[in-house]
Amino acid sequence: MKKQLFTLIITTTIITTACNSNELKVGMDVAGSFLQGVSITNEQLASKARLSAKVMDKKNKVAASNSKYAKRLNKLTKNLKSYEGLNFNYKVYISKTVNAFAMPDGTVRVYTGLMDIMNDDELVAVIGHEIGHVKYQHSLNRYKKAYLARAARKGLSAYGGKSAAALADSYGNIGEAFLRAQFSQNDELQADAFGVTLLHRLGRNPYAAADAQKKLQAQGGGGGGFFSSHPASSERIKKATAAADAITKK
Repeated sequence: MKKQLFTLIITTTIITTACNSNELKVGMDVAGSFLQGVSITNEQLASKARLSAKVMDKKNKVAASNSKYAKRLNKLTKNLKSYEGLNFNYKVYISKTVNAFAMPDGTVRVYTGLMDIMNDDELVAVIGHEIGHVKYQHSLNRYKKAYLARAARKGLSAYGGKSAAALADSYGNIGEAFLRAQFSQNDELQADAFGVTLLHRLGRNPYAAADAQKKLQAQGGGGGGFFSSHPASSERIKKATAAADAITKK
């Protein structure tokens, strides 16, 4: 009921402030974006995330399937294409950036900068962390926030000309906003714990999750996602180690 009242107020406000037919058309368009953003389903969000991923793949240099990076990633994820009812697709971005991310549709991208400093178990820990974000819908919720922000920006820029509106509508922009945003502390810790569990299930070293964090801490941290500074790396290392202890002592 509150959601319906909120969307009604937004729609009414936008439409009643339009002074002529052109402004009314713009107002209806903006209102539609808000309404769609508020009521959009998880399936629709995943579909839009897939479009963002396609744009991002075009903007970044993707490693060829026969490259050493792609072969390594494919080998490590051969049993992770479909996991716990979720489907994943993996690619490598050739960049010195030390990062990885996962979109809510199952898109997982890993940068060569990360692969260069991680051993196989540590890299699987990072991938497991990203799978955790998808499994627990952290990525879905973060993408929705980026999508809603896009609707708000459209409202602010609609009167600024076609170029501004086109920029606001860009799925690439939404994807970039998604990458810049940070997960909550609870989200990060929950994804960390899942990464530890995944390592154990695959017969790999569960302490590799903490080792990966130590390497990142030594580099001074990084951007969003797995490398968010919130919570602090020292806390995440401690909790990842405790999770590994709990699993190995069972």
